[in-house]
Amino acid sequence: MRYLIFPILFLLTSQAIAQSSRIKLGLQFGYETVSADGYIQIEKNALANRIEREDFNFSTGITANFLTNSSFSFQSGLLYSQKDIIKHMDCPVCFWQNSYWYLPIPIEVKQRFLAVPFLVRYEDKGAKLSPILEAGIYNNFIVSDNDSKLNKSAFMEGAVGLGASYKLNQKMRLELKYSYRKAITTVYHGEAGSWNDNGSDPNDLKTQSFQLGFNYRMK
Repeated sequence: MRYLIFPILFLLTSQAIAQSSRIKLGLQFGYETVSADGYIQIEKNALANRIEREDFNFSTGITANFLTNSSFSFQSGLLYSQKDIIKHMDCPVCFWQNSYWYLPIPIEVKQRFLAVPFLVRYEDKGAKLSPILEAGIYNNFIVSDNDSKLNKSAFMEGAVGLGASYKLNQKMRLELKYSYRKAITTVYHGEAGSWNDNGSDPNDLKTQSFQLGFNYRMK
């Protein structure tokens, strides 16, 4: 239920301000890099899933920005997000793991999520060129993961963003942003561990996103 709290709050807030606010609908695409390697232990035996991150990931979808009478607004939306990994079946405590005959087979796991952001946003909507500041949370719901059964059904990220928007005309704006997100709830089932005692943890998920957006004001 805790994953539904912020979307419910968002719906209630949007209903309360809808009578006096203008709405911007948008399209967004983000190029993303994701970090957080490590092990997920398989039950209580020595074997573990060693997780490595893919180089390229992305998110895309629609946004809804509920404007107030000030420069602050509330933003939500629905984004389709890729966070692919490479999974190896490994034995981090076995003395033979580095021998020439031990070759863990890599498996690409295509992880897909639906992300629902809830952001508080600053933007001078009257300016031709305006800075953008935003902060909030992303609720991520698993759509598919190759039936690997590693992922929890949902997890939450804290997010901050910085960028700029440019007014094309009275109704349309173009924006470019950098967003940093970090998981604040557990991402995977099972006990997490690191290799080489470097403190890595696959649940310590960090996403850096470079986002291009196009917004249209409805009223």
